This record gives sequence, structure tokens and C-alpha cells, in this order.
Amino acid sequence: MSIDARVFSVIQAMLSPAVMISCSGLLLLTLTPKLGRVIDRIRLLNQEKTGIAKKTTLADIDSERLQSIEHQIDMLVSRAQLLKRSSGATLLAILFFVITSAFIGFSYISELHLVTMTLIAFMAGMFFIFAGVGFAYWEIRISHNTIKEEIEVSRAIVAHLLKK
Repeated sequence: MSIDARVFSVIQAMLSPAVMISCSGLLLLTLTPKLGRVIDRIRLLNQEKTGIAKKTTLADIDSERLQSIEHQIDMLVSRAQLLKRSSGATLLAILFFVITSAFIGFSYISELHLVTMTLIAFMAGMFFIFAGVGFAYWEIRISHNTIKEEIEVSRAIVAHLLKK
């Protein structure tokens, strides 16, 4: 194989992890704003909870709402933890895909045979991206349950208020 053909094959081999880096980056771009929204929602619920707690007397409806807020905050904290884990795993995947590219380049430059190290780094990246997607899916399931519960509590509160 000529030098030029070998250089092109090395560049081509280095691009495979780059595609995975790009895919991982796209996943990370969806996770970061989602985490921000969850944190903002926790802050809003804490403000509402504080507002209810400042009342001199609490109606039954206020007690129900406080219980709902506490449960929602617990669920949101779980979601935030999953999003943090998903983001962390995705960042680790990116790191391992970069290491894979570096091993491919070093193999060419130094003529060392780093095939095993390269495959291990790539497989580690794939494992972490798999974990990141798994955590993201788990978070979506909790998100769905959170909104279902919020709707049920809201309906109960409205029904209680309409009975008065």
C-alpha cells in the first residue's frame, strides 16, 4: 500500500469515531436544556411551596397541594439525577471516541499496533453512549409519570374547588 493510500485509510478510520462524537454531541445538546427545565421547575415548585407555607391558615386544599408539590419535587430530583448521569455518560463516550481517534493516529505515526487498545476505547465509548441513552429513556418514563400525577392532582383540586 502506498503512503498516500495509507494516509487516506488512516484518516478514514479516524472519521468513524468522529461520527460517534457528533452523534454523542447531538444527544448532549438535547439533555442539557432538559436538565435546565427540570431545575427551573423544581425552583418554581419550591417558590409555590414557600408561598403556601407563608399563609396563616391552611385549607385542606393547601395541604393537598403541598403534598403534591413534595411528591413532584421528589420525582423531578430523580429526573435531574438521571439527566446528570445521562449527560455524564455521554461526555465519557465522547472522551473515549476521541481516545479511539488518537489511538488510530498514534498507530499510524509510531507504527505501533494499538488495535486492542483502539477497540477497547471504541467499545468503552459505545458502552457509555448506551448507558447515556438508557438513563435518558428512564428519565422520559419518570417524566411521563410526573405529568400524569400532576394532571390527576390538578383535577382533584379543581373538583374540590367547584364543590364549594
